[in-house]
Amino acid sequence: VPQNQEFHRETVDFKVGPNGWMEYKYRLDKGEALLYSWKTTGPVEYEFHAEPDGAPAGYAESYEKVSSSTQALGTLTAPFSGIHGWYWKNHSRQEVTITLTTAGFYSLSHEFREGAAVKNKTFD
Repeated sequence: VPQNQEFHRETVDFKVGPNGWMEYKYRLDKGEALLYSWKTTGPVEYEFHAEPDGAPAGYAESYEKVSSSTQALGTLTAPFSGIHGWYWKNHSRQEVTITLTTAGFYSLSHEFREGAAVKNKTFD
C-alpha cells in the first residue's frame, strides 16, 4: 500500500520502577503499518491498545491484554486513525527496563507516565 509519509525506525529504552506504569503510543492514520518488538528485564502486565480520533475521554480499543510477559512482537495495520501503543505495569519490587523496537509510518509518539507531563516526539 503506498504511503504519503516516510518510513521510520526507533529503538527506545524505558525504566519502570517498582509498581510503576507507563504508556508509549504512536500516531498512525488509518491503513498505516507498524512493526514492533519489545522485551523487558522482568515480567510486566501489558495491554496493546488504541484511542481513535474523536473518541470520548478514557475510551480505548484493546488489541491484546496479558497479565505477565517479558516480550511481545508483531505487526499492526491501523484500523482507524488515532494513537496506538502499549501500557506496561511493573508489579514487582524491582525496576525493569523495557526495550521497544519499531518501524513504520508513524509521525508522532507520546510517552505517558503517572505524575509526569506527556513527552511528545515528532518524526520528520
